Amino acid sequence: MRELPEPAGLADVWWDVNRITRHRLAFDVAVATAFGLVFGLAQSVASSTTAWATLALAVALAVRRASVPLVLLAGLAAALVQVLTGEVAVAADLAYGPLAFVLGSHPSRTVRRLGLLCTLLAVAVAGVWTGFVGIGQFRPTLTAGIGMAALTTVVIGGGWIAGFVRWQQRQAVQARVDAALGAAEQARLEDLYRQERERGRIAADMHDVVAHSWAVVAAQADGARYVLDDDPGRAEDALRLIGDTARTAMHDVRGLLAELRDDGTAAPLEAPAPDRVIDRMRRTGLSIDHARHGAPRPGAAAAVAGHVLTEALTNALKHGDHGRPVVLEEDWRDGYTVRVANTLPDDAARGEGHGLRGMAERVAATGGIFWAGRDGRQWVVDVRIPAKVG
Repeated sequence: MRELPEPAGLADVWWDVNRITRHRLAFDVAVATAFGLVFGLAQSVASSTTAWATLALAVALAVRRASVPLVLLAGLAAALVQVLTGEVAVAADLAYGPLAFVLGSHPSRTVRRLGLLCTLLAVAVAGVWTGFVGIGQFRPTLTAGIGMAALTTVVIGGGWIAGFVRWQQRQAVQARVDAALGAAEQARLEDLYRQERERGRIAADMHDVVAHSWAVVAAQADGARYVLDDDPGRAEDALRLIGDTARTAMHDVRGLLAELRDDGTAAPLEAPAPDRVIDRMRRTGLSIDHARHGAPRPGAAAAVAGHVLTEALTNALKHGDHGRPVVLEEDWRDGYTVRVANTLPDDAARGEGHGLRGMAERVAATGGIFWAGRDGRQWVVDVRIPAKVG
């Protein structure tokens, strides 16, 4: 709930209603002028004192939406004139109803509470003063006091209650608008988050495709060049692997580009199967000591396993010492655990690349744990994915 009126804005439904304009002020002044002329002349016939009270109420009506202090001051002045002189402007006092309505419907909680306090004081003073002192044609009796208190409650209390109900209705409308805007904003943020995650996933997939394919192509091209004269058969196998890798990479890149177009027709890039990754890397000449406990199971863990193995083994091919085998150990019995360790050359320098960040993000998305770093002369990748992927 708002304590004070908000500045003009799209979220505030009632900012224009609460705003004081020249047209509204002119309307209030016209109504107050008519009220002062009609009731002022009528009251002046009976008493000049009640005419002054009527004039004060006309001023309060003129500024009822422009200045709360003036409304309170003018209303109090009219009340004091009538109480102290004992002459009541019965018809003109009906103006206290719309004045109390303005206080009860005011956007400020302080003004609303002040209006309620003034209403209670008016009822109490009217009842006590009439009951003990008497006012106008009302003699000081208990019945007169109760009657005047009841009449004041109907006029002023009824006006304040009606204004407060109006304020509550507006707050209910504002709450519904705020809820709708909040839901729309939440949906927009969720959509942005999904888009950002998709961009991150596509970037990681692109890195896996390009980096892995180029590493394989570069390694096989170098190998084919060295054995072309001495072992044409091995050179032919290397060239065949280069062709297969290039075609697969082209197909995957086309799929990723289709996803970037966001036309709704492209399916996400299929994650590489762990066995296919290991087999392809062995075909490049990479020596892998592979131990596996349990059997791979389809699902999110298998998809992440394929990406992790692709990146880890590609890094071993690019940066590792090919004279020593890569030690790969997998455990599928309770979730998925994998450890990839390869020996580094003495002059190897490793850092935080896109591939390592991509692996960390993929593992974190499953609720797993990722670690990669030096362990002596070895570079170790250690991944643990829980059985229930989160």
